Amino acid sequence: MHATAFRYRPPVSPVAAATVEIGKVAISLRLSFDGALYACRRPPGVVERMEAEALDLLSKGLFVSGIDTPVATVTGEAGHRFVQESAVFEPPDGWLYRGMCGVGARRNGLSLTGIVGYRLEVRARWARRAGDCGPPETAAEWCELFGGQLASIGGVVLRRASVLSLGTPP
Repeated sequence: MHATAFRYRPPVSPVAAATVEIGKVAISLRLSFDGALYACRRPPGVVERMEAEALDLLSKGLFVSGIDTPVATVTGEAGHRFVQESAVFEPPDGWLYRGMCGVGARRNGLSLTGIVGYRLEVRARWARRAGDCGPPETAAEWCELFGGQLASIGGVVLRRASVLSLGTPP
């Protein structure tokens, strides 16, 4: 049986995102990948259509937990293996987690394999009902102001991102 093989490069923009409001805090999460994966489709098909299938497979069932800790945990339904390499505070409103993701996913004749870099942005801001609260100035202040609300979240399911859904939190 013939197959179509190609290098799949995820979009530069986030592939999965979520926005959650807990109490007076609005939290947004965005996950993006960097690099390329080996893709193979049996039976063969049109590459453009397979790229859309690959994005669906890569972004399916992504779940983030531990966003109140220095080591946020990312998991994926397709069995991705996320290994965090760094976490950096980005004043005034967030943390940037970076690492590597091993992908070995298969669905409907399409398989994706390889290792890509990942970038998880977690932003926390005061929601509109919080009034005139100012942004934190340090990582310690960010954790003090937002840690309780973030700890109350067991985890967040990310959805495949679209350009329209990536606005700032309410």
